[in-house]
Amino acid sequence: MKFILLGFSVFVFFTTFGQYTYEDYVKKEVYIEMRDGVKLFTSIYQPGNAEEKLPVLIKRTPYSCAPYGDEKMKSITHNPHLLESGYIFVFQDMRGRYMSEGTFENTKPPYSFFDKKKTDEVTDSYDTYDWLKKNLKNFNGNIGQYGNSYLGHTALLASTTGHPNLKAVMPMAPVTNFYFEDFNRYGLFALNYLPVLDYFGVAMPNPSKEGHTVDFNAPYVIDEENELNADYYEFFRSQQALTELEKMLHPENVFWQQIKDHPDYDEFRQKRDWISYLNRAKCKVMVVGGWNDEQNLYGILNSYQKLDKEVPQLEPQLVLGPWSHGHNKRRQGQYSLGNIFYGDSVSERFQREVEHPYFEFYLKERGTAPDFSAKVWNMGTHEWENFNSNPFQKASDSLTFYLSKEGVLSRKEEDGASRFYSDPENPVPFIEGNHFHRMAPKHYMNDDQRFASKRPDVLTFTSDVLTEDITVSGKIQALIDFATDHQDADVYVKVIDVLPLDRKPVETDPEGIKMNGYQKLVRLGYIRGRYRDSFEEPKPFTPNEMDRVNVPLLDVHHTFKKGHKIMIQVQSSMFPLFDINPQKWVGSIYEAEQSDFEEAFHTVYGSSQIVFPVVK
Repeated sequence: MKFILLGFSVFVFFTTFGQYTYEDYVKKEVYIEMRDGVKLFTSIYQPGNAEEKLPVLIKRTPYSCAPYGDEKMKSITHNPHLLESGYIFVFQDMRGRYMSEGTFENTKPPYSFFDKKKTDEVTDSYDTYDWLKKNLKNFNGNIGQYGNSYLGHTALLASTTGHPNLKAVMPMAPVTNFYFEDFNRYGLFALNYLPVLDYFGVAMPNPSKEGHTVDFNAPYVIDEENELNADYYEFFRSQQALTELEKMLHPENVFWQQIKDHPDYDEFRQKRDWISYLNRAKCKVMVVGGWNDEQNLYGILNSYQKLDKEVPQLEPQLVLGPWSHGHNKRRQGQYSLGNIFYGDSVSERFQREVEHPYFEFYLKERGTAPDFSAKVWNMGTHEWENFNSNPFQKASDSLTFYLSKEGVLSRKEEDGASRFYSDPENPVPFIEGNHFHRMAPKHYMNDDQRFASKRPDVLTFTSDVLTEDITVSGKIQALIDFATDHQDADVYVKVIDVLPLDRKPVETDPEGIKMNGYQKLVRLGYIRGRYRDSFEEPKPFTPNEMDRVNVPLLDVHHTFKKGHKIMIQVQSSMFPLFDINPQKWVGSIYEAEQSDFEEAFHTVYGSSQIVFPVVK
């Protein structure tokens, strides 16, 4: 079944479930004591004039539940329908953050799963729910939890608490595994996260309303008062080695030390894989996110698929819109990301038609629950599609293309190879122009790749014009037959939808952007070559010897339309999104010196395959 979004005017005709306004809510601040005596700061907002018993919606955050003070109110929720219907909204500073006591540990493992005497975010969540059950007035006994990013992480792990009062959670873009998302990606280090490393790695004095009191060094800021920043490409290019980053970070950054000490996917890293614990989930879970999420698409896709496989009796659900990180919480009418227009009121309709009914049903036993297993946006047709089972297992066929030496994406395997030069002094930029940002700009996930296809250090392979629509759903396989004259290399693969050259302009096109021939990024995959066979045990390439590199690509749901072309690009850097590989073999790239970075030639053979899972 397909649902096509209508115009913005549809949005104004909605039914209000409840009579509450922002002015009806009153605030109370409390400290909730955990089983080990640590007290967590908690803000409670509930309608002061409510005669009915209401459920709880809670967010647990490392980012502060400010403003502090009973008389100071915050924006209670992004969803006006939830506010109008009436809930008891609870916000809590996580252990060791802001006004809460204790010590914070970034994506702390569930220590209590291995030792019942220990505490963690699971036990802190459980103890919080217990306090709410015993102490709240006008509480109907049902608790839900939601939130985005790190708050999505705390909502997801809450599902494993087994607390009888927790009925439903909605993790949005949940953090799940820092080895494959956010700060690290398949052995790469995400340079764009450097500006926030101290925020997560340096202990906060607590309790404190201000959080950090240390003055973090930011050499890429030229003039803080006028918000003048260095050109990030040039700044990071001048100091390629990760050892050069030490001067940019606080000397007591525990998280950075952990990253350096564990470059491989060892036991320390594996214990922090929250996907592996989701077989313990006990309540209703709806995972929400967007295809253009530049931070946690890995967590969105893998948490849903783990739940679907391991605890199908819970009937887990997925909503995947066209959004970037957190954009499902916005209310902005027309939704565009970068140069791509997706539709009208996409976020507003999700909030009204999915998020609100979900919590109404499971926390108030009101109305009907959303009746899909997955509600997924087709990124080619720009339409919602509903599924009654895992949508990424629907492919009934496969379509294989080969990387011809002539730059052709061919249906037939051909002999030969394509060779390109990789220079650490001139890495491939990940976006066009010089507007590099702290954190990655959200639009890069669907950006135009024409700037990259013009570079000699990017191999570009293009199909013939498609004579029919091709719908791809699931994981695309990028099996790259690869060789280098050195012992290490990074391999990036981009899957691109090329718009027709005769495409006519439309009203929603961005001003001044040539959309005909636009090379829209559909999916980006990458891997540090030393981990091609195992993330636990890295190994060097044998120079000039062909080796197959399976470049991981996350799932897609995309229709390549008739008249378009499919393009594949292969390169060895995306800078300064990720760090640069020295290409000379070193035991740990986190210990590499400037002198270790060397130029190299890489070869991609015509036997390389891109295999699309196709839905007939």
